[in-house]
Amino acid sequence: MKTTLVIADDHEILRDALASHAASLAGFDVLQTVDDAQSAIHACRVKTPDMLLLDIEMPGRDALASIKDVRAVSPRTKVVILSAYCRDAFIDLAITNGADGYLVKSDSPGAIFEALSRIAAGTPAYSKSVLARLQPTEGGRGREKASEATRLAGLTPREIEVLRYIGRGLDNRQMATEMCISGRTVERHVSRLMDAVGIRDRAGLMKFAYEQGLVV
Repeated sequence: MKTTLVIADDHEILRDALASHAASLAGFDVLQTVDDAQSAIHACRVKTPDMLLLDIEMPGRDALASIKDVRAVSPRTKVVILSAYCRDAFIDLAITNGADGYLVKSDSPGAIFEALSRIAAGTPAYSKSVLARLQPTEGGRGREKASEATRLAGLTPREIEVLRYIGRGLDNRQMATEMCISGRTVERHVSRLMDAVGIRDRAGLMKFAYEQGLVV
């Protein structure tokens, strides 16, 4: 039986290349390709694929936050991140939000689909470069100052989502649209975020988001 797949990436050439490679394999069937996270959620709701291959940096809805939305509308769908970025913050958020794997675009198509086959069989899979960053080192990963790591680690998934949007330059109205909540609720999230990290202005939050690797 073939593994059904939805591919979400805002680069058309990459989407088409992945779909073409999948078509050449006996074990995969691409049901749909989309270019943003909201469309990926809709596709998973309608088509309930075995797997969603999800890029991180796309316009609109935050892709990392959308992992849980996909779980809600299609519990059987495995979510696999395919990103150009091998960053600790992205890896941590993907795993925390329930991703079944994290692959990087620099891997060959053969390596990517070999990993997808393992995930389809029930085994989480990660690119070699991702696994290297997951390996514990003496005293932790040592990639951040302790005070910065503590502030980021203390945030809720919703607060991290808001921080990523602020880092991307979205205002409250735009965040309300992407998160499907009211402007007043966004204001509460931003206020709680500021309290949590001890930063009192949006410029400071934007700088903090970049320093933590939450945006590119």
